Amino acid sequence: MNYIVSDNPIKVFEKQSGLIRLLIYLVEHEPINVKSVIVNTNIYSNIMYAFLQKVKKLSLISTKSDRPTHLPRNMISFTDKGRKVAEYLKKIEVMLEK
Repeated sequence: MNYIVSDNPIKVFEKQSGLIRLLIYLVEHEPINVKSVIVNTNIYSNIMYAFLQKVKKLSLISTKSDRPTHLPRNMISFTDKGRKVAEYLKKIEVMLEK
């Protein structure tokens, strides 16, 4: 597949190594609200929201409000594509740890 450099999804991961850590974390914890991810991964909130926008643009996650009250929480869930990508990343992590 021929990509223009800016359109290459791998470039997103090369520039933002925390994205891989985020996806691997979500494999074990989704669906989860954004605040919990920030607290448990120690990724700063402004960086987390940038990460979420990038993986959402790649159609790896979806977000939705979990309740219609005045204090809704944005919940993160994988798309089918995102779950497959994250599970592969988790397998790679496990292989590298051996």
